[in-house]
Amino acid sequence: MYKYRKANKSSLNSVECVEGEPIEWKIERIVSNKEPISDGAPEIFTERKEGVKSAYNIRTDRWEIATEAMSKVEGSIQAKRDAKGKISKKDEAKVIKLNVDKVDSGAKPTEGTAEK
Repeated sequence: MYKYRKANKSSLNSVECVEGEPIEWKIERIVSNKEPISDGAPEIFTERKEGVKSAYNIRTDRWEIATEAMSKVEGSIQAKRDAKGKISKKDEAKVIKLNVDKVDSGAKPTEGTAEK
């Protein structure tokens, strides 16, 4: 009957696909032509005495991000608690003094509450 077409709400764009060279062919080409290995990842390992580079220390980065996020959450929870405890000007309680002795409503007590 009716055909509905979903709107494309994503802003992601496709990337250009490139077919890679199989690793076996690459090794054979490098060995047979005696080419230097030109591609690869940069070396991130350091001497033990130098320690871990801060740019590559994933534990530290995750810990800092987690502590920042938890401090924000803790701050918002504390702000909510503080807001509940405060009384705004319009919600302030007013004390009204009643003069009970002077009030005569004319109502008579019922049988259950009448004094004997």
